Amino acid sequence: MYPPVWQTAAAAHVTIASASMSRGRGVLAFPPPVVNTLPTLEDVQARYGGGFARAMRMPADAVVDLVDILRTRLPRRGLSPLCRTALALRYLCGGSSIDICAVFGVHPATLYRSLRKVIDAINATPSQDLDFQLS
Repeated sequence: MYPPVWQTAAAAHVTIASASMSRGRGVLAFPPPVVNTLPTLEDVQARYGGGFARAMRMPADAVVDLVDILRTRLPRRGLSPLCRTALALRYLCGGSSIDICAVFGVHPATLYRSLRKVIDAINATPSQDLDFQLS
């Protein structure tokens, strides 16, 4: 006579779980690989290739100028000001957060945190104020 179905299913689950953990597979086996973020403009340009200006919606010189303006207002720890600004520009240009995280090698929470920091830096920079003169 066979044991009840729930006992065989439970035994099979325990066997599969213990086998996968002993072989180094599974959720608890190893941490995910760390992807280095892109610290320089050349790294970002190399990742996007010829589509850099299209992806950022501005040429590399304009990105460098914007980073130089915002550098004093962006945090010094963590990602570089260039990487933060590039993340924010790519997202504000309509990029998918999944694509951006894959290209730059960052977690989605880092993307959104950087976006907030860059927007705050732009809003706090007097030279970036827009004056809409309504007649």
